[in-house]
Amino acid sequence: MHQALSVVLTVAALLGLGAGNRLETRDSYELEPGVRSSRAVRWPTKNIQIAFSTSLLNPGPNIKSGTDVVGAAKRSLARWASLANINFVVTWSQLTSVSPASAGDGISLITIADSTENEAFNSDSTTGRTRIFYDRETGEIAEADVSINPRPKSLEGAELQFSSDGSAGSYDLEATFTHEIGHLLGLDHSAVLASTMQRQQAFNGTFGMPALTERTLSEDDRQRIRSLYGPTQRLGKIEGRLSDNRTPGLLSPLAGVNVWAESATTGRVVASATTDAEGNYHLDGLTQGRYRVMVAADDSEVFAHASLQAKRVRSFEVSSNVTVTSDSAVVLNNNLVPAMNSSLTPRFVGINGELSTVAVPLEPGKRMKLFLSGEGLDQVPGASIVVNSPYFTVDPATLTREQIASPFPVISIEVTAAPNTPFGDYTIRLQSNSGEVAFVPGAVTIDPAVNTLLASPLDDFNFFVRQQYSDLLGSGRADSESSGKLVAQLSRCGNRKECIRARRLDISTTLFLESILPDSEFIHKLYLITLGRRPQLSEFENDRTVLRAQGDEAGRRAFLISFMQRSEFERKFPENLKPSDFAEALLSNINKLTALDLSGSRKGLLESDNSETDRLTLLAKLLADQSIADAFYNQIFVSTQYLAYLRRDPDDSGFSFWVTDLKNKPLRDSTAARSMVCAFLNSVEYQERFGLLTTHTPGECN
Repeated sequence: MHQALSVVLTVAALLGLGAGNRLETRDSYELEPGVRSSRAVRWPTKNIQIAFSTSLLNPGPNIKSGTDVVGAAKRSLARWASLANINFVVTWSQLTSVSPASAGDGISLITIADSTENEAFNSDSTTGRTRIFYDRETGEIAEADVSINPRPKSLEGAELQFSSDGSAGSYDLEATFTHEIGHLLGLDHSAVLASTMQRQQAFNGTFGMPALTERTLSEDDRQRIRSLYGPTQRLGKIEGRLSDNRTPGLLSPLAGVNVWAESATTGRVVASATTDAEGNYHLDGLTQGRYRVMVAADDSEVFAHASLQAKRVRSFEVSSNVTVTSDSAVVLNNNLVPAMNSSLTPRFVGINGELSTVAVPLEPGKRMKLFLSGEGLDQVPGASIVVNSPYFTVDPATLTREQIASPFPVISIEVTAAPNTPFGDYTIRLQSNSGEVAFVPGAVTIDPAVNTLLASPLDDFNFFVRQQYSDLLGSGRADSESSGKLVAQLSRCGNRKECIRARRLDISTTLFLESILPDSEFIHKLYLITLGRRPQLSEFENDRTVLRAQGDEAGRRAFLISFMQRSEFERKFPENLKPSDFAEALLSNINKLTALDLSGSRKGLLESDNSETDRLTLLAKLLADQSIADAFYNQIFVSTQYLAYLRRDPDDSGFSFWVTDLKNKPLRDSTAARSMVCAFLNSVEYQERFGLLTTHTPGECN
């Protein structure tokens, strides 16, 4: 189940707000292309005065008891401020109601009060509504009031509440605040399903989960707010005009369609816009890189209302490879529009047997059955359903026609997100048997830090400690007492950044050396000595789980026996291979990978030149040999860093760089270990697993 945010517009009227000002109001601020002001609607100053109504201190029955109302509002403001050149100056006001459309009072109020004015203002909305007073000619905002619905109801008329703890059947108050503050800043709605600024807000319990991902700002939200307030230095953009030339001799603008850009490397949705009355669009605030640009009709209302007719134009790709450089604009026009009357219209997505119009949250490293519903989806083969990203794998063999109650065909297919899938939003692409293509931008979202209280998740002590245990203990989890002690260590630093950095590093380095490295050394040496290669992430995780479950020497012996029965091992070392040849092959692997000369210890390892030592005994000896362990140590240490922190197999160049770095330092040196852990913890790639903001740099490791 879900509810739509208000998209109701009041009739435009020029109103007075103070002497000499001629202003227009918009409720819930969604400006259609034909009625946009001549300039972007934004605040004229980067210091924005906001007044918290004292009603936030005295919640009514629409707010669940114990909800952190003020904290939710402050965190929502902080999320937006962290992405752009804006600063909120918060004061308090005894006012409780939004200004009437006929006259603003100059105070930008955030209120949750159950007043007659607020109830009337929210009569056509579900969770909240924003009224903006701005100058039509300049686009400058003079006032913006946010009201949380004092009487939220479901479509069936049932009374609902707001909460901050994910209580089933309630709306998340922080998600509502974050969306409405986006309107307060001048943003309209987004067609990207996972964007905070998309039209829909799910209530807690959608897909059987707390609906908290809408608190978290996406790359699309960041691009939109930066297009209004900056920073713009070293950022590029893609812009252009879309035209319809289907009528011979007539070229007309293609207005009101959605345009979005995705990273050509990761597939993440990074920017979106809607073409104006002249068919123009602007995708501002893009970092240097390669992008692909897609177009689709504005399906947001189609998604919300199943009774609406199919979209006016078919989806299409404007370009699959656009290179954006810093401080420059790429012009990308298109006047070739595919045929109208689309027969492929995806309307709903879902998981856990439930359909909705909000983004589907997936978990890195997990396989999930994804549901899709809409016209023509029963004409889409499994091989033609993809997530536009190399981080996702869709299994075409699992395509199933589902019998879920829906006016449209419902299909399901299993999707796996790679363990290192970065935070962000990803598009589903479908192609029917007729060749028609449709997109659902931002239909899948990865947001592992959704429960964090800070805009930068790794700066949240509780999240940081939980994530360290998850990454470094694998299937193990810390008990509440152990994790609580580590959080307390960080908390005792107060606001002292150097103290926090040092203790973060202490925690991670200790867990790395004591929890994951011992198992990793055993597994890596086994693969390197026998197969001549490092284990892949999936192999490492499976083997580590087995080892941890068995736990003792007898368990390790059983694991070795099982390992030698694997097909790759048996192909490399067939049963008829002589024991001496088996032994020489293992020693050759060691020498090739480490340049270690075992000639002096060869006889001791093999017992005799004609050794008949059984394979298991010999392998156990090699694994226990200290000189071999030392020779492999640097390789194993670096590989484990990639597997643990970046959740992927090492790339050759990075692996070689770090192994070379360790060669110049004492073996098993604690300072060197701490330094490398620091570099991985503060890498952009590690931080982007959890959120948009990268608040730490490798420079901290100096």
